[in-house]
Amino acid sequence: MGNCWCRWEPSIYRVSSNAKSESPKDQSPSAKPRNSDCRLPSNPKEVEDLRRDSAANPLIAFTFDELKIITGNFRQDHLLGGGGFGSVFKGFITDDLRQGLQPLPVAVKVHDGDNSYQGHREWLAEVIFLGQLSHPNLVKLIGYCCEDDHRVLIYEYMARGSVENNLFSKKKKVLDIVDPRLEGDYPIKGVHKAAMLAYHCLNKNPKARPLMRDIVDSLEPLQVSDEVSTEETVITVISEAPDAAEKRNE
Repeated sequence: MGNCWCRWEPSIYRVSSNAKSESPKDQSPSAKPRNSDCRLPSNPKEVEDLRRDSAANPLIAFTFDELKIITGNFRQDHLLGGGGFGSVFKGFITDDLRQGLQPLPVAVKVHDGDNSYQGHREWLAEVIFLGQLSHPNLVKLIGYCCEDDHRVLIYEYMARGSVENNLFSKKKKVLDIVDPRLEGDYPIKGVHKAAMLAYHCLNKNPKARPLMRDIVDSLEPLQVSDEVSTEETVITVISEAPDAAEKRNE
C-alpha cells in the first residue's frame, strides 16, 4: 500500500475526515436510534451533495420506509446472507412504489451497526466509488439510503446465488494473499479494508483512484499488533507480486 501513489478527483464529493466512522449497535435494521450521542450523522453534507447532483452520481436515494416495503419489512425469509458490512435482503421494486421507478428485483444490504467493519465514511466511499463504476463483473449499485442512523445500499439482484458469491465468498479468499509469516496475527476486517483500498488504487482510470490522504485516513484506525512492527506490517499485510519482490531483493 505504501507504493500506491495516485490521485482521485471526483466531481464534488469528498469523504469528510470529520464524519463518524462508527455506528451504534443495533440488532434490527428497523429499530429506532437509542442514544443520540452515538448516532451516525443524520444529514451529512456529502450525502446532500449526492442527492442534489444526480447527473454526476445517478443513484436513487431511497427512504427507509420504501425499503421496508421493498423487503417486506426485512422479513427473515427474504434474508440472502450476511457479511462484514451487515445483512442482505432480497426485495422487489414495484411500479407503484414511486413515480418513475421501473419494476426490478433488488438486493438490499443493511449496515449492521457497530457489528460492522464499515462505518459512515467507508459506506459513503462505497456509494461514491460504485455509483461511478459500471463493469460486467461488478454487481450494479442502483441506490442507497442514509436516514437517521440507517446506512443501506441497494444493488441489482442476480439470480442463482450471484449476489451471495459477489458480496461474501471473496471475503474468505482474500486471506490467501496475506503473508503467512504473520501467522494470523492481524485483524481479518483490516485485511478486507486494505484489500479494498488496493483494488481501488489499481483502477485504470486515474481520477477514480483515492487520494493518498484518504488512504492514510482509512488505514489509520487499524491497530498494529505489539508483536508486529509498523514497517513489517506495511510491507507484508498484502503479499507483493513475485516480480516486485524480485526487484526489491536485487
